[in-house]
Amino acid sequence: MNKVRFLIAMTAFCIPQLRAQSVSKNTADTAKVVTITSAFKPSLRPLSKVNFLAATPFIDNSKVTMQYVIPSQNISFGYQAVAVTPLAYVPDSVAYTKRNHYIKVGLGNLNTIVAEAGFNMGDGIKNNTYIGGGYKKMKGPLFAQEFTDVNFSINSAHQIGEAHDLSVKFTTASTTRYAYGFQPASIPYTKDNILNKYNSAGITVHLANKTDAFFGIHYTPTISFDYLQSGIDEREFETSIAAPVSKNLGTDFKISVQPTASFSNTVLPTIPSNQTIVNNLFSMPSTFSWITSKFQVHLGAAPTVNNGTYAVLPQVSGVAILPNNGLRIELGWSGHFEKNNLRSLAAINPWVRISNNFSNTKITEQFLGVKLPVGDHFTYGARVSLLEYENQALFANGFTDGRLFNVLFEPTMRAVQLQANISYTLQDKLNVLGGITYRRFSGLTVQKEAFGLLPLELNGSLHWKCSNKLSFTSTLYAWDGAQAMDARMSTKKLPAAADFSVGATLELVKSAKFWVQLNNLLDNRYQRWNQYEVFGRNVVAGFVYSFSGK
Repeated sequence: MNKVRFLIAMTAFCIPQLRAQSVSKNTADTAKVVTITSAFKPSLRPLSKVNFLAATPFIDNSKVTMQYVIPSQNISFGYQAVAVTPLAYVPDSVAYTKRNHYIKVGLGNLNTIVAEAGFNMGDGIKNNTYIGGGYKKMKGPLFAQEFTDVNFSINSAHQIGEAHDLSVKFTTASTTRYAYGFQPASIPYTKDNILNKYNSAGITVHLANKTDAFFGIHYTPTISFDYLQSGIDEREFETSIAAPVSKNLGTDFKISVQPTASFSNTVLPTIPSNQTIVNNLFSMPSTFSWITSKFQVHLGAAPTVNNGTYAVLPQVSGVAILPNNGLRIELGWSGHFEKNNLRSLAAINPWVRISNNFSNTKITEQFLGVKLPVGDHFTYGARVSLLEYENQALFANGFTDGRLFNVLFEPTMRAVQLQANISYTLQDKLNVLGGITYRRFSGLTVQKEAFGLLPLELNGSLHWKCSNKLSFTSTLYAWDGAQAMDARMSTKKLPAAADFSVGATLELVKSAKFWVQLNNLLDNRYQRWNQYEVFGRNVVAGFVYSFSGK
C-alpha cells in the first residue's frame, strides 16, 4: 500500500518537469536568439589624493660666519730654481703667439740719442727667434766726456723632440769712450790720443733636458766663445764650458755635480813682440743635498785647478724653516774663484790698463742669514758674512796724468760684510725693493787701502702701475766713496754720492706709448772713479711703437 502511494507521488512530480523542457526546446529551435539585460555598469574606484597645504616659511635669524684667507703674494721658494728656458712648457693644444715687434726712439739734452728695435719670429711654441739692437750716444760738458754704445743680438730657441730645448745666442757690441779724466786738464790731448774703445762678439749654446732621461739624470750643458778687442789692439779669446748634472735620490735627497772650465788667451801689444797671457780655471763643485719642508742640508766641496795650482773649496750650508711664521735661517761655509781677465775687469772699470799678468781671485765666505715674510706683501732679510780674499783686484790711477787705472792684485784681504734687503709687492700694481750692503776691509798686506772698492752701497727701486695706461718707475743708487790713489801715490777718500732717477710711460693709443726718463735728477756731479766726473742731469723722452708680424 505504501509502495503504491510512493509511485503515484513521483509520477505527479515528474510530469510537469518534462512538459517545461519540451516547451523550452521548441522555442529555442524556432527563435535562436538569447537576450541578456543587466543593470550593472563597471567603473574604476576613485583614488584618494594627498592634499598639500601651503605653510609660512620658518624664519632663521642665525648668522653663519665664513672665513676667507687671502693667499700670500710673496713667492719664496726653499730651493734653488733651475734655469728657465722659453720652451720649457709644451701646451696641450696648439696656440700660436703673435710675432710682436717694437721700435723705440728718444732724444734728450747732453746731445742724447736713443734708438732700439726688437723683432720676434717663430711660432712661439717649438721655435722662437729674437733679433734686436740698440744705439745710444751722449756728450757731456767736459772735453771728450762722451760715449757711444752700439749692440746687436740674436737669440734663438728651439724644441728638439719632446725632451730637449736648444738655445743659441749671438751678441756683438762696440763701445767708444775717451779717457777724459787726465790731470791737469790743460794737457793738449786730442781725442785720438785718449781713445778708449772696445769691440766684442760672442756666441753661447745651451742645451737642457726637460725630462729626467738616462736613469733620472738632469743635465744643462753650456758652451760659449767670446772675443774682445780694445782700441790699442789688445785682443782676448775666451772659451767657457759648464756641464751641470744632477740626480734625485727619492724625494728628499739629491746629488749634483757642476764642472766648469774657462780658458782665455790675452794678447798685449808690446815691443818688440806681442805678449800672450794664458789664464785657465777649472772647477768641479759637488754636493749632496737633503731637502725637506722643514730644513735643507748641503754637503760638498769644489776641487779647483787655478792656472796649475790645486785647491779644494768648501761647499757646506744649511737652511732651517720654521713652520709657524715662515722664518728661514741659513748658515754655511763656501768658496769660489772669480775669473780676472780683460773682459771682466773692463766691465767693472772701463778705463783699466792691463799689466803683464792675471791672477784669479779666491773668495771664502762664512755666513749667517735670516729671511722672514711679514703679512701678505712684505718680506725682509739680513745676512752677515766673514770674507777672505786672495789676489783681490784693486784699482789705482796710473800713468803720469792718472787717466788710466792700474790693476793691483792684493795677496790677502779680509772683510766683514752686512747685507739687508726689504721688498713690498702688491700684485702687479706696486713693487718696491730696497737693499744695503756694508763692508769693512782689513788685513791687507801690500796695499794700504782697498782702492776702488765701495765700503757702503744703498739701492732701491719702485714700479707703480697706477692704471692700465700709465706707470711710473724710480731708482736710487747711493754709496760711500771708495779709497783712491792717484798717479803721485797720494791717497784720499772719495765723497759719498747718490744717483736718483725717475721715469714714466703713457699709452697714447693701442700700439704707441710715450716715455720719459730723468737721470741723475739731483744733478750730482760725483766721481765713482777718481778724476772721472759723471754726466749731470739728463732728460730723455721719446716714443715706443709696438706692432705684430701677423
